[in-house]
Amino acid sequence: MDIFSYDEIDNETFNNINAARNDSTNRSFSRSIFEGCDFTETNFSSTLFEDCSFVNCNFSLTKILACRFQNVLFKECKILGINFTQIDTFGLGIKFEKCTINSCNFCQMKLQKTNFKSCRIVDTDFIGTDLTESDFTESTFVETTFHNTNLGKAKFADTHGYVINPLTNNVKKAIFSLPDAISLIEQLGVIIK
Repeated sequence: MDIFSYDEIDNETFNNINAARNDSTNRSFSRSIFEGCDFTETNFSSTLFEDCSFVNCNFSLTKILACRFQNVLFKECKILGINFTQIDTFGLGIKFEKCTINSCNFCQMKLQKTNFKSCRIVDTDFIGTDLTESDFTESTFVETTFHNTNLGKAKFADTHGYVINPLTNNVKKAIFSLPDAISLIEQLGVIIK
């Protein structure tokens, strides 16, 4: 089945599709699986993904204006330069597992209980984001910004590289692991010997 031939697609599997730089606006995908697909610079504006999984897909500079993700899993995907603040958050439900998330924007979003498990998160912004009870277990952070972020009850077990200031972020009842949890104290200007 051609991914661009129909406006509504239900219960299909797409393997190794090169959809780079295509226009897939105003479509609906339900209960579908995408494996090994390239969506570089694809325009998914005003598209609905419901109960879908993306496995080992490339989302570099993909356009997602007013796109809806309802119960969507991204697994082992490359996600580069995506502004998630542009999506339609009605019924929002997304999970990330073993993804590379680079230069993305999640600012001011409500992402409670969102999984970012075993991800590499680089140069990404979570400014003013509600990540209450979200799970970052076994993730690695590089140059990622947390500011005025609600991380209450979030899980950072076996997570590395984060820089989180407990004075400018809510970390109440968040779970952190040693030795990286020491960085929380260092943000307070405390010298540890």
